[in-house]
Amino acid sequence: MKTVAAELAFFLRGQARKNLKLLIVYCCFLFTMVLVYAMVFRHLMWYLEGREYSIIAGIYWTITVMTTLGFGDITFHSEPGYIFAALVTISGVIFLLILLPFGMISLFIAPWIEERIRYRPPPELPNDMQGHVLIFGIDAVTRALMRKMQGRRMPFVVIAANHDEAYALEAQGLRVLYGIPTDSAFLSGARVAQARYIISNLGDPETINLSLTVRTLCETPIAVIAEEPEHVELLRLAGANQAIPLSRILGRYLAIRATTRGAKAHVLDSFGTLLIAEIPLYGTPFVGRTLEQISLRQQTNLAVIGLWERGVFSIPRRDSLLSEKALMVLAGTQEQLVALERLIDEKSGEDLVFVLGHGRIGCAAASYLDNMGVPFVLVDQQENPHCEEHSAVVGDATSRALLWKSGIARARGLIVTTNDDNSNIFMTLAARHSNSHIRIVARANREENVDQLYAAGADFVVSNASVGASILTNVLENKESIYLSEGIGVFRRPLPPNLAGMRLNEAHIRRQTGCSVVAIENSESAEPLIMPPPETVLEAGSDLILIGSPEQEEDFNRTFR
Repeated sequence: MKTVAAELAFFLRGQARKNLKLLIVYCCFLFTMVLVYAMVFRHLMWYLEGREYSIIAGIYWTITVMTTLGFGDITFHSEPGYIFAALVTISGVIFLLILLPFGMISLFIAPWIEERIRYRPPPELPNDMQGHVLIFGIDAVTRALMRKMQGRRMPFVVIAANHDEAYALEAQGLRVLYGIPTDSAFLSGARVAQARYIISNLGDPETINLSLTVRTLCETPIAVIAEEPEHVELLRLAGANQAIPLSRILGRYLAIRATTRGAKAHVLDSFGTLLIAEIPLYGTPFVGRTLEQISLRQQTNLAVIGLWERGVFSIPRRDSLLSEKALMVLAGTQEQLVALERLIDEKSGEDLVFVLGHGRIGCAAASYLDNMGVPFVLVDQQENPHCEEHSAVVGDATSRALLWKSGIARARGLIVTTNDDNSNIFMTLAARHSNSHIRIVARANREENVDQLYAAGADFVVSNASVGASILTNVLENKESIYLSEGIGVFRRPLPPNLAGMRLNEAHIRRQTGCSVVAIENSESAEPLIMPPPETVLEAGSDLILIGSPEQEEDFNRTFR
């Protein structure tokens, strides 16, 4: 779909856009001509032959005659009428059947074909280019990464080995180089030695070849997404500084969210000693109580900065009721998080978790549950030959009868892991219908399907694209933490100069952007001010630490440039 959109974009820019205006004018001329002929037709029919027709019939007659179809159901029976019909036919042949197709071909089709034939994507970068990120391999993960980099104004260049792919990417406004990724001469032209980072999402064999080639030229850092977790060590031996086993990370994270066991605080981001973390309320003694009743700040010094429930982030109040389906977002130090875990002293009940899908992610989720001693049932249409540790119930996971026979009525957690979003949505809806109290954690392969999974009944949704992009963004920014929560963003921004000297409640940051200020860092203070009160004065040179969705982050960037 994006490729089609990129091709159609040709007709909305440059000379084609001017020609499009000319085409619209010509179409208006044809429309006017049809209306005039239709009115003349009515007049002649009435005065020459005594028959009355509506304007719709007149338009119908004009179109059939101009296009030479001539159905014959409405005809003149007089010589003046014959002459008028002949005139309409001739003008239709000229203006509709000759000039219109010729104009379409000469003004649009021919220039588009000529541009495709003559298009030569650049094979190298300018000699003064440096500090850029080279991206190899385009999929949902790297597209999400590019959107994040554009928001942060990080320069990047996309490497395309396919001519049509290069053309489509450049039509989308991206900077593209066309060449063989493992060719050392091409990599030199891409100024790989002057690059800030190399990101590879190619297959593992091609990534290893790329890494070895790059290492013969320079020591530029390389971050790669590993197709197979067992290839991580090989990728590092080939020269990759960061080899990310995305499927294993996703599987483990999905499993953590589906069970009460091992659901410890998960760090989303770090700013010095300040950690932003999340912890599921499912299985904790906090469920069903208000924020005031649990007295978390008094017992641990942790600040509750938000509640995340089924894709909706909210700022908590003292009387906010804590649901078992929510995540609590916290700000504090590592020691304070450890104190929270001791306070919870999690006692898990008898869990049974269903894992739908026995691919890489399903296998990783099953391995984590196995290590935690959580009983689980794997369901897939076929066994995974690459996962010898676990056996699956072979069958259609969308079958309600199969799920009931396998014991889903007793299950407390469900993980949906297939690589087809339509199937994931269907299975989520079917599972929610079969067991209304089950905790459902679903995988989204594309970001645009996250909302549909929540609507189908998922309690938590994890998107491959946003998770992979967030991990890679943290790598580029030299952050150690891995951010996984779908839809939550924690980011630092310098205080906009026009807000200096104002009180926090006077800046109206949340009202204008939807983002919430969770901490303020000041160079004069060793520790950030967590959850600053509304009367806090914003001092010039401070940094704001904010939380919000990716869209709200973009709104902040636009509002406070």
